[in-house]
Amino acid sequence: MKLYHAIILLIGTTLNVSAGWLPRPVHEVRAYVYDYTQEAGNVSLLKGGKLHKGVINPAGEKLSEAQVERLKNALRSRQKRVMGAFCYMPHHGFVFFDKKGKAMGHIELCFQCGNVASSPKGLPETEWGWTQIRKLLGELRIPILKENKDYTKLYEKKSGK
Repeated sequence: MKLYHAIILLIGTTLNVSAGWLPRPVHEVRAYVYDYTQEAGNVSLLKGGKLHKGVINPAGEKLSEAQVERLKNALRSRQKRVMGAFCYMPHHGFVFFDKKGKAMGHIELCFQCGNVASSPKGLPETEWGWTQIRKLLGELRIPILKENKDYTKLYEKKSGK
């Protein structure tokens, strides 16, 4: 099966991820927004199974079955990538959890430059449907802000700093 078919809905809220992208079926997907500047030397949303220190919504926003399906479609959309600067300052991501609630992998996005990353590696990182993902984040009430400093301000406001 091709990599852009990496996420396939199975039954209910359980996903079956093929091509070896994740080690077990995905039970739940949550969306996050974060200020990557809160951890020196680390921009990754999920590292060693732990969320980035700068996560603004620590519980994440759980995606419904329909939203997971739309995310799946966006990840394999084969939409031509619109390039911006090569900054890679991600502020948004989705974490995939197993049935026991353990984070197995994630994707993260930089809306400023159009670069993305997945961990573990295995998803195509140049063809995601940005318009669909932007709409999905809007439905989840996750802000997409203009500048890095705006994410820092939001983090400080949410954390009481």
